[in-house]
Amino acid sequence: MGLPVVAILGRPNVGKSTLFNRIARRHIAVVDDTPGVTRDRNYCVINWAEQDFVIVDTGGVVTAPRGEMELTITRQAEIAAREADLVIFLIEKDIAPEDFEIARRLHREDLPVMLVVNKIDRDIELPMVAEAWKMGLGEPFAISAKNGRGVGDLLDFIGEKLPESGKGEDAHSEIRIAIVGKPNVGKSSFVNKLLGEEKLIVDAEPGTTRDPIGTPFTYNGRKWLLTDTAGLLKKRQYGISYYSSLRTVATIKRSDVVFLLTDATEGFNQQDKRIAGMAVDFIKGLVIGINKWDLVEAETMTSAEREKEIYANAKFLRFAPIVTLSALTGRRVRRALDVLERIADERKKRITTSEFNEFMASAVGRIPPPIVQGKRSNILYMTQESTDPPVFVFFCRGARFVSENYRRYLARKIREEYGFEGVSLKLVFKENREEDR
Repeated sequence: MGLPVVAILGRPNVGKSTLFNRIARRHIAVVDDTPGVTRDRNYCVINWAEQDFVIVDTGGVVTAPRGEMELTITRQAEIAAREADLVIFLIEKDIAPEDFEIARRLHREDLPVMLVVNKIDRDIELPMVAEAWKMGLGEPFAISAKNGRGVGDLLDFIGEKLPESGKGEDAHSEIRIAIVGKPNVGKSSFVNKLLGEEKLIVDAEPGTTRDPIGTPFTYNGRKWLLTDTAGLLKKRQYGISYYSSLRTVATIKRSDVVFLLTDATEGFNQQDKRIAGMAVDFIKGLVIGINKWDLVEAETMTSAEREKEIYANAKFLRFAPIVTLSALTGRRVRRALDVLERIADERKKRITTSEFNEFMASAVGRIPPPIVQGKRSNILYMTQESTDPPVFVFFCRGARFVSENYRRYLARKIREEYGFEGVSLKLVFKENREEDR
């Protein structure tokens, strides 16, 4: 049963992302005074008064678009409105001629619309709401998204209007994928090719995607959430792009598997290594995708050669599978999805304590911990503390003397025996406080 969908629609800079963030109770959409900051559709599942629904932020509707980008943003917003069970048409207290044009379009589409007047911060401004009656969309609802005035009442009213089931996906996604990479490597193109529709804006200009865009879908009978992110920047920059990069980091933290998309024509560089390092640090699954493989001449390099090159350049990534693909032609796009699914399942793998102790005792016996600062750690027993992510705990005497090289040796033995392909592992060494018996 799908969730009801509520789309926030309106011209640029009327406060759509501010309202979206207010409802979501956390900063998901990038908010800035620059018109057109939100370019794609941004989704979030909301629970209000024990009812789940999907709220969708959209780019601003431009009634007379100038250029392809404004036209595409407007088209995306209109698609979101048609996919919704309820449209919040957001305007300001100072109504613009463009608002009346958008209202006429909504009338023609015969969409379920709730007219909401934003930036009503004080009671003295309430009479200004009466002008909105002229739009012919019923009684206007007065709010201030910035300070929260009237938003709770608005949510109550939305709950009364929504059907029990709607056009959205289920609230819980079994597999969460973060698609990351440098700007303009084809992240949105990959999602669009996979879904077979232009759900995300694709443009040659680097940095087209600013907010992380969550796209739910079903594959192999399982619920997925693909999140396309803004390209991470090389240097610390402030402003919209800087905060988009911070949002990308947060998206990686919330994911199960990170799909690092790289450009076949540029090779694997320091920025790619930095992004991959985040997936490892946050104990995520990791798959490396080499996009635009259709632009690589067959005689210049094979996929095996590129794989060897990447592993030589970043030895810490040898656990991560590599997939060559072309988002433009669709070649190996489905294969990439199958690999991502396999890695998501690997993160859930559990080893019994008895089996793990028996195997690791053998590995420690063959190569014991080295002497560090005149001391040798004594590893007593081990267990897998958790899955998704997999965390292994080693109880020791002298835990602080376990060297980094020996930690890598133990992780390598775990992979050799149990697989964990594409999965970052966390090994924790705890001091055993029990006295000798």
